[in-house]
Amino acid sequence: MQLNIKKDEFYLLSGPAAVTVQSGAIEVIGAKVAVGENVKVPVGKKIPLLGIENTQLEIEAPQEALTKMESSSIPREWDDLAASIATEKVKGTLYKVLVLGEVDTGKTFFSTYLANRLLEKVGKTAILDCDTGQSDIGCPGTFGMLVLKKQEIFLTEVEPTHMYFLGAHSPGLHFVPALTGLVEMLRKAEKDADALIIDTTGWVQGDGGRAIKRAKLDIVQPDKVVLMQRGTELEHLVRHLPPEKIVRLPVSKKASSTSQMDRKELRELVSRRYFAGAKVFEIPFRQVFTDRSYFLTGTKIELDGTLYAEKLSGWEGSLVVTSGPLVSDITKDWPKDLGMIRSFIAGQEKGLMVALLDAQQNMLAVARLEEMDFLNNNFRIRSNYRGDLGQIKGIQFGSLKITESGNEAGFIEPGSF
Repeated sequence: MQLNIKKDEFYLLSGPAAVTVQSGAIEVIGAKVAVGENVKVPVGKKIPLLGIENTQLEIEAPQEALTKMESSSIPREWDDLAASIATEKVKGTLYKVLVLGEVDTGKTFFSTYLANRLLEKVGKTAILDCDTGQSDIGCPGTFGMLVLKKQEIFLTEVEPTHMYFLGAHSPGLHFVPALTGLVEMLRKAEKDADALIIDTTGWVQGDGGRAIKRAKLDIVQPDKVVLMQRGTELEHLVRHLPPEKIVRLPVSKKASSTSQMDRKELRELVSRRYFAGAKVFEIPFRQVFTDRSYFLTGTKIELDGTLYAEKLSGWEGSLVVTSGPLVSDITKDWPKDLGMIRSFIAGQEKGLMVALLDAQQNMLAVARLEEMDFLNNNFRIRSNYRGDLGQIKGIQFGSLKITESGNEAGFIEPGSF
């Protein structure tokens, strides 16, 4: 359908949809969209269309997906904050903004808008997406950081500048890697950007939510903490901070909840895109170190009835890999000094999400573990990694399983092998 939008007129468009600017220009989430440019809106997403000038649009969407509004849904306080940051920013330092809010409070929308504004005002601006369950930057299961080269609308469409592997949708069972990843990304941002916006998960209450958010506040030492709240549900997190560091923003009335099914579809859409064109290759066991696992960290031993076995460090016992459950007939003649037996059945690793690392432990790519081939002592890996296989020096194990195309396929308990 055709839409003539006048200067300062405002519409909301729900996905799936596509918009092409035929004349004039509009603004979408703080980014200018000019003649000939187009925007695709995925399912579950909603974008504002603001006329910068009188504009003609071609929109591919049902009529009910488009709603004319009396005024912009972007609060004036957002632009005031961008102006304030530009004034406070000290040359040569990284200005850090930490965004807190429950699920469906518009944190990612706000972070994108603020980044687009800061790109104009302070220079190189980065967004760090710590929400591994609803990733907008990089593959789900990772922290993705994007150093903007230009204004962007949907961060999922842009290749991340850096990624850090968590290997799960939630930091719940991965506290240490989650906080380690935050520190690592801060180091990279210090080198690459003038301003950093950190978008966080909606886990803000209960023992775990309080603990991880307090730890992030202590680690980041942000210049500004943005609370996107409907009432006072975040105040317990910032009672220790000076008032001038806190910015309280009401949740937009246009912020709508996303169903669990839509969240899963959005997550899998990003994952499928990431794994499009992935190929299978082999990496010898001897070529790599392993991380977040026991496998290949001990001393290999020979045990009857096993596909693979190794003696682990100190009191950790021994890891054994078998083709089926352990039974007494298999273990009766084993040495008595093996300690606690950590048993793993071959094949359970199939589909596990892993990260490929270089010698400096930088993440090269996310991959799917097809098989640990104990006959040939190789990892069989599916990934879109196109670099030199010799550069892969580490395999980092996650807990999420995925299909060949990137859809979710269950979990494996951390530390299983």
